[in-house]
Amino acid sequence: MWPMIPANWLAQLDVADRGVLLRERDIAPGKRTVLVDAGLLEYAGLDHYSDCCGCEFGPGCPIERLGGTDEDPEYAAICPMGEALIYREPDLRRWRLSAQAVVRWVADGLGVPQFVEELLPRRLWEIGRLTPRVRLFFLRGVKPRDANVVATLLTERIKLMRGLVLVPGNHPVPGIIPEQVVAVSLGEVLHLDENGVSLDRGLLQTLAEQLAGEKTKPPMVPIAVPTGFTWPQVTLEFISDEDVRIWTVGEPVLKSYGELGFANTRDGSPTKPWLLLREFAGHAGVYDPTHPSSLYAPEKLGQRGGRPQMTAFSGKLGSALSDLAKQLMTLFPSVPGRPLAEYDARRHQYRAVITLRWEAGYRQRKAQEYAITG
Repeated sequence: MWPMIPANWLAQLDVADRGVLLRERDIAPGKRTVLVDAGLLEYAGLDHYSDCCGCEFGPGCPIERLGGTDEDPEYAAICPMGEALIYREPDLRRWRLSAQAVVRWVADGLGVPQFVEELLPRRLWEIGRLTPRVRLFFLRGVKPRDANVVATLLTERIKLMRGLVLVPGNHPVPGIIPEQVVAVSLGEVLHLDENGVSLDRGLLQTLAEQLAGEKTKPPMVPIAVPTGFTWPQVTLEFISDEDVRIWTVGEPVLKSYGELGFANTRDGSPTKPWLLLREFAGHAGVYDPTHPSSLYAPEKLGQRGGRPQMTAFSGKLGSALSDLAKQLMTLFPSVPGRPLAEYDARRHQYRAVITLRWEAGYRQRKAQEYAITG
């Protein structure tokens, strides 16, 4: 696998109005094929100047046809300060990576229904909408004289909206883009390997949703365990409202609810599954008629003999525990089976397969709040 498009290419794209010109010999053949097939590289003809010959004559010395055959012509640069440099045609072939090609490729990759619009020639393009409230732009080569124009154009385009701006090189200096616009490096979303060029649509969508304050899936960092590891070998011990100590192999690790993917994306507060996991741990991983959930309180089933009949569990508890189990399975993707057992009708009980508990000091501090005894 190759690295992503080299950073120096992207840096040059930020400053070269006509695009980045690359000698064919400087691009791995397989990489060139992939980039050409993607429409990111276009043939730009033969170079008319030599590369460095040590004479400091600007871009190099002029190249002229020297001889050879039609099938294999020879070229030379005659340097007045040195010897002649001999070139074959493959040495002189050039390819261009242009901002226009990048913009077209990103638009195609996103399937943007709107047409791409060039707002400022060779500087700023609007690609389209990522979400109903977020527009996507491409920005390159902003010079000081362009700053006010760029800021004005972006502000006009994102009234009551938000914007993501892809940039090939350095992020714009403060003041060039409005506060409701966020810059993203092209290298973060464009990936290249032997199978082709791909766009990280998921990252763009997540950034757009976060920027617009829309609901998005919380980040979750999976926990690696050895092959053959089972759920009974996992222990989660709450030491505070926000933190849990996790035992798998060796020394335990301390994780917050945010690191485990249990944070609301709007305000960063704990999600209800986290509160359910914490309460379940307070009951040592068992919900039964004497230890029901306070988050999903018992429901009335009806009347019998003039008195309301109660069930120990809310009808929503089973579904909530099922969702919690799926989240734990995502957290430990290599562990087979389920971390929470199916409902035991004979015992009228929900039970965790993993070990859940509260640290002694935390239990002492919180037991009364949760009405937990023992």
